[in-house]
Amino acid sequence: MDIKLENLIEKIKKEGIEEAQQTADELLQQAKQKAASIIDKANKDAESIVQDGKRQSQQFQANAEAEIKQAARNTELLLKERINSLFDNVFKKQVSTTLTPEFLKELILKIADTWAKDDNKEVVLNDNDKEKLQDLLFSGLQEEAKNTITLKISQDISKGFRIGMKGDQVYYDFSDEAIAEVLKSLLNPTLKEILEK
Repeated sequence: MDIKLENLIEKIKKEGIEEAQQTADELLQQAKQKAASIIDKANKDAESIVQDGKRQSQQFQANAEAEIKQAARNTELLLKERINSLFDNVFKKQVSTTLTPEFLKELILKIADTWAKDDNKEVVLNDNDKEKLQDLLFSGLQEEAKNTITLKISQDISKGFRIGMKGDQVYYDFSDEAIAEVLKSLLNPTLKEILEK
């Protein structure tokens, strides 16, 4: 009976060990599957984070490049505007310096002598130039010529004059701004070409 009991104990041990081994193997298999699932999810999450980081990095770079291009364009436009403004100021200053009362007198007399000689002409200029020019202009003219030219004041003219037929709204513009604009338009293609380079 000892032998049977021993065989029975041996059999129980063997079955218990086998069952425990099988349970352990199942638990180990489940643990491996769970670990593989966790690792797979972690890899997918890491890949998603990396891809998201790359997208954000590319978007940031694209935004930065666009902002740099816009800043460069704004700077270029501002520089062109300032250079044009500088040329405008230089032209206007040079023209204003040239338009002295003596020069204006000669110019008005030339125009009056060659254009609509016997018609009444109106010269529009600023108050300061009118005072200086009145004596210069009318002292050298014959009486009939004095009657054909009328001087009129305008606050819109800083230097130079406009001339037209008396009572008419059409004038030839010889103001500093008009002359500077004409000079600028002659230079502008060259200036524009330089600025484009």
